[in-house]
Amino acid sequence: MKFDSPRLAGEQMEIGFRQRPLWGLPLLALVLLQVATVPTLFGTERSWAALRDDRPILNGRNPLHLYHGILGARAWQAGKAGSCYDPSYQAGYPKTPIFDSGSRPAELFLLVGHESPSAYKIGLAIFCGLMPLLFALSARMAGLGPGTACLATAFGQLFWWSGPVQQLLQQGDLDWLLADNLLVLHLALLVRFHRESEMLVCIGLGFTAALGWFCHPILWAGFGPLILLFYLMVAFRHGLFWHVGLWLAWGGGLSANIPWLEHWLRYCWIARPLPYSFENVPARHLAEWWPACLVGTPADRLLAAALLMGGLAGIIALLIRKRFTAAGLFGATIGLLPALAFGARYWEPLEMIGPGKMLVLACSFAALPCAATCRSYFSSWRRWPNHPRLGVLAGSLVLLGVGVFAHEDMQTLFKQSLRARPFRLGFTAEQETLVQTLRAATVADARILWEDRPNPHYPHWSALLAPSTERSFLGGLDPDAGVEHMYARLSNNMLAGRPLSEWSDEELAVFCDRYNIGYIVCWHPQTITRFCAWPKAEALMRIRESGEGWLFRVNRKPSFLLKGKAKVVQLDSQRIALHEVEPENGVVVLSLHHQEGWRVLPSSVRIEREIDPDDPIPFLRLRVPGPVMRLTLTWDEP
Repeated sequence: MKFDSPRLAGEQMEIGFRQRPLWGLPLLALVLLQVATVPTLFGTERSWAALRDDRPILNGRNPLHLYHGILGARAWQAGKAGSCYDPSYQAGYPKTPIFDSGSRPAELFLLVGHESPSAYKIGLAIFCGLMPLLFALSARMAGLGPGTACLATAFGQLFWWSGPVQQLLQQGDLDWLLADNLLVLHLALLVRFHRESEMLVCIGLGFTAALGWFCHPILWAGFGPLILLFYLMVAFRHGLFWHVGLWLAWGGGLSANIPWLEHWLRYCWIARPLPYSFENVPARHLAEWWPACLVGTPADRLLAAALLMGGLAGIIALLIRKRFTAAGLFGATIGLLPALAFGARYWEPLEMIGPGKMLVLACSFAALPCAATCRSYFSSWRRWPNHPRLGVLAGSLVLLGVGVFAHEDMQTLFKQSLRARPFRLGFTAEQETLVQTLRAATVADARILWEDRPNPHYPHWSALLAPSTERSFLGGLDPDAGVEHMYARLSNNMLAGRPLSEWSDEELAVFCDRYNIGYIVCWHPQTITRFCAWPKAEALMRIRESGEGWLFRVNRKPSFLLKGKAKVVQLDSQRIALHEVEPENGVVVLSLHHQEGWRVLPSSVRIEREIDPDDPIPFLRLRVPGPVMRLTLTWDEP
């Protein structure tokens, strides 16, 4: 089924795979090569067994995404649009889209699969395996022929296994990579819908928009002006039903995300503001800036440069072949993104996004017009006057010379496409020992104060401590988190933003009572010295995990109640249940952060804020008229 737009003059579609089925063989070979390489992400052998076990990925922020993916999947199943209240860290914080946005793909994987690390790994593997098909489909939708589409897929596949993309995978930036590929496909579908207004293309636009907004709304909102400019340039060439179909696709994709996008906007207040400065940083030479933004080998950076330069040349090739819409959309993207990446040196909000991410996105877009450049190159040699075969031979010799000159780099790229950088799977022996130690030496009635080590050389596996030990923690969730709920934590000998040496013994005692600290895990030598000198801290044992540390016990009676009496029988992201509640002067105060959206049973209990003079987040106060046998708190977004 088609809308009312006719095929546009001068923009005839090329012959496809149906007319040239033999081109399906190279595409199939690329897909099989990708499928064979994907298992190497999860081990040294080409085996899928590592996908089915419960060893989590420990690289970068992947542990945090897995933990929040489990919480988010439960919240989606409960109809809460992925948001929930998590009391296991930081005395309670709202797990919302504004904090740890990279967990959304994990939520999707675990919602479709089950709550285990294997579901996260299988989802990641499926996405990596589908990458060649996404590139081939994007190339076809952009108007490239089957041979050129295979070449674009090969370019995209080589770049996928290169250092810059693998670095993003290792860091846990799967949301960016997913949104990256979906955006390339979406713009290619726009080109196709402009030329061939088919119902399936319209559905594809809606599907990619919905999934793209879900993965990375900032990226998709950033491309909004470019897409709107494209629409204004071509709108007059189409009738009413074309416009209706396009806006339904866009509106449907955005509407599908409104429930959680509303949360995203509502909870922006918990994020600390981005550094904002127009002051120039010291300028760096381009030769220094390029390798600093694109990590990896010289071969990786050479491939990226070739893709970008070939992509710009391909825009000219598309213009010559009258592919004006594809040339405009992809040309603007390839030209703008490197400029933004370079401008990140002068504007810190762009630096926060990451110039490397923008260059990866630019190279993904450049793969398609770069393939068009190669097609034009061979076509020009075949048009050698009176000697087409001689022209083909001359062109092949030129390519052979380039291959000989860069054979080492090409060999490196080919090896990378056969064997990926493997993830670190499962806890190390030190981490497993530490988990078992915490389970055996601590009790669930008190929190563990965990000293964060915000250093990229230390693994961020501590986000999995709470589900592994069944204990509550202050710290450990994310050493680099930028939300207000991270105020009360110990990090590099700094407690709640103050050097630990400035805290008196009485202040430490008050702090531990307020946050129900029963145990302390510390690593910094000065931190260990300070707690050794504190009379209320008892050194239990020496521990190890990427360095030496100590486990201390705080000599105090643990309790999650600051005022009143009760038995805490359940404390998780689903509910907080108290039994045998006895208020003190009509009040029960919990060592938990208050958050709008609480629901309480019985209904006679009122929820209030208990203001703390130091913590920016108030505590949870319950106005209870009298003793209550059972009291249940659940959190629903307001």
